[in-house]
Amino acid sequence: MGQASVSRLSVRLAEKIAPGIRNSELLDVVTNVWGLTSRENIPIYRYDFRVLEEYPPKKGSKEPSFKEVTKQVRNE
Repeated sequence: MGQASVSRLSVRLAEKIAPGIRNSELLDVVTNVWGLTSRENIPIYRYDFRVLEEYPPKKGSKEPSFKEVTKQVRNE
């Protein structure tokens, strides 16, 4: 039986910024369930991203309902 070789990939971490500086930007993203393609190289970090499912309005309401499908807990 032969042996498989496994190579390690280098770990890539986000750049450190000075404490007290906070930046954020809200984006409206419309995509299908299977993929998301960005036109620019935009970093997306694990806890910065939420996925919402939109459902048609319930009877008697004009507003659609939303369900969050990403977990927002510390123990992910």
